[in-house]
Amino acid sequence: MTFIRMAMFVILSSVGLTANAAYINFDDYSINKFANQGADGSASTNAFGLELGLDGNTWVFINDTFSIDASSVLYFSFEATGNEAEWYGIGFDNDNSVTASSLFQFGGVDTTGANQLSAYSFGSGLVSYAVNVGDYLSGVFSQMVFVLDADNVSGASASFVNVELCSTGDFCETTAQSNVSVDTPSTAILFALSLCLICAGYRRF
Repeated sequence: MTFIRMAMFVILSSVGLTANAAYINFDDYSINKFANQGADGSASTNAFGLELGLDGNTWVFINDTFSIDASSVLYFSFEATGNEAEWYGIGFDNDNSVTASSLFQFGGVDTTGANQLSAYSFGSGLVSYAVNVGDYLSGVFSQMVFVLDADNVSGASASFVNVELCSTGDFCETTAQSNVSVDTPSTAILFALSLCLICAGYRRF
């Protein structure tokens, strides 16, 4: 039974990879240390690139063109594990220098000069955010910044999942839900799925 469940998971995950998704795929980017804030931690990608994991004490960024107007909303899900950090955040920048007005804090034991969002309750698991960044910022930014600040705390970890910046007129995976177009599964995937279903039926008799 374990083999069948595992095979089904792999097949369904393969089908999901063909979806027309707009989430940031971190596997497509170099994960860079931000300013002088990234010396004591590490970053990794998971979940086929849809999750950015941070460990230790580190700020990182990715480079792209992030256009923000009055309609822009930043969607992401977040989870903190290990020990509670001093602060968790996300934001935008252009010059690889800390600018509080373009950063957002949503948790941690300290309060900073960054824009304050609803606080993440440590230990509450994965929590989803929708930030009307267009109420705070406008213009084009070249860096999206992710903050795990733990100068005086050891063993802190954080994950950012399904990160997406949406503006009016954009395709938005977060809000599309069941309207997301999915490519037809390949013949090989359908064959493998059929084989697993046959095996499952066979094992019952």
